[in-house]
Amino acid sequence: MRRLAVLLVALAAGACGDSPAQDDGVDAPRPQPGVDVQAVRAEIRLDPETLALDATATLDVEHPDSLRALVFGLDDVLEVVTVQVDGAGVLFWREGDALHVPLAEAAGGGSRQSSVEVAYRGTPQAGLYADDALGQRVAFTDGWPDRTAGWLPAVHHPSDPARLDLTLVVPAASEVVASGRAVSDSVAGGRRWARFVLGEDAPAYTWAFAVADFAVTNQPGPVPIRHALLAEDAGRAGLLSRTPSVIEVLAERLGPYPYGTYATVQVPMAYAGMENAAASFLRADLYAAQADGRNPIEEVNVHEIVHQWWGNAVVPADWRDLWIAEGAATFLTTEVYRQLDGADAGRRFLTLMSRQIGPEDAAAQLVPASYDDPADLLTPTVYQKGGSVFYLLRLTLGEDAFYGALRQVQRDYADRPLSTKALRRSLEAASGRDLGPLFDRWVTGTGLPTLRTRWDRGTRTLAWEITGDGGTLSGLPFELYVRQGDEAQFVPVTDGVVGLDGDRAPTVEPVGVLLTVERAR
Repeated sequence: MRRLAVLLVALAAGACGDSPAQDDGVDAPRPQPGVDVQAVRAEIRLDPETLALDATATLDVEHPDSLRALVFGLDDVLEVVTVQVDGAGVLFWREGDALHVPLAEAAGGGSRQSSVEVAYRGTPQAGLYADDALGQRVAFTDGWPDRTAGWLPAVHHPSDPARLDLTLVVPAASEVVASGRAVSDSVAGGRRWARFVLGEDAPAYTWAFAVADFAVTNQPGPVPIRHALLAEDAGRAGLLSRTPSVIEVLAERLGPYPYGTYATVQVPMAYAGMENAAASFLRADLYAAQADGRNPIEEVNVHEIVHQWWGNAVVPADWRDLWIAEGAATFLTTEVYRQLDGADAGRRFLTLMSRQIGPEDAAAQLVPASYDDPADLLTPTVYQKGGSVFYLLRLTLGEDAFYGALRQVQRDYADRPLSTKALRRSLEAASGRDLGPLFDRWVTGTGLPTLRTRWDRGTRTLAWEITGDGGTLSGLPFELYVRQGDEAQFVPVTDGVVGLDGDRAPTVEPVGVLLTVERAR
């Protein structure tokens, strides 16, 4: 979700959440009980230079019979020209960024479907941006958390994913990449008509498109894969050559890839990546970034691919449950590298995961009692602490049971939102384990357990013990990263003691597990 490449060195490549250039938001209304937007079909005529648009969107909505009006989010800077319900014009009204669409009275206490067509125009102030990169102008969307309301009416909340059929009409010289499968592309009268169909549900904030002079590289894989790079960077597509292997590793552990295609898109956004459905956006300058032999753009891409399962296909029930998406993406990125590059690579990425969070964020409650703005939740707590909790779940359940449970969650929640409580129930049902103590200590609890170390220079031995974990770490086979001068090693925490060669006091880091480290005097 959402904007962060958690494993980049020092996170130098980007930051999470809103950027100074993109802090103009909307105030989309919350979902109405019983309302389910099932599909949106839109045709948008766009000037990529000015970002002016003229559009029509049709929403297929299931709702209670008793409902008297549907409420969608649409930025109030856009003019709504007409609204029709089932082909008949209606007198809509607007309250800020909420578009109210009246419904005819109906008898009965069940549900029914309505088709709502909205014609609108204007220049978006949120969600659709343009910037210069590598010698050209790039127009692109950024929908998180509700900025898609800047250019498209919908229910802008993770709990109401839907399908999308999007046609963009742009100047003929432009290339278009968008969420979903490219089903048609034609040029006439100086204009290009590009249609994309996302045939599987995804949250509205992951619906995206970009317009630029792209060079597109097709890559074979478990699904059709496209890499859209800005023309000047066309030769860098090889940096993402392992994309098919990443998808295959994750499919083996999580179940079939949720969408029919996958694309990466190079755009000049302010943060490292965004997990748009079937079309991850990756920050333009990261393609040229160097990071001590690592591949930063690939690391971002791995994180965003994980989100196709966790965040896009299985959606959080509320922003309070954001850790379910971001924690899964953070931890499973370390698992991908363990599978692709070996155990030592997995250890290094786990160490980075636990290193990139400060004590305050590590001690915070993973599921907040309340929040003012979803952007307030974009902290290392949901990323790194969330990732650590997924790692603890894997250690607690064992690898086979853990991934079996995740695959079951993917099947059970492919068409309904997942809350933290539902995740716990599902994992317990699939594994037969009581996870109450773990969730109480690490998800809803605050503070951190302590790893107390004792160094005996005379015997050159390091010993340790853990307190304050409520027994949740007892017997779990995680490791400690022990450094002594230029020497370093990974040591099983279950050993309790290790002999070292030097006489200098060592430093100790837990690997993948968040603990306060204290040296006994």
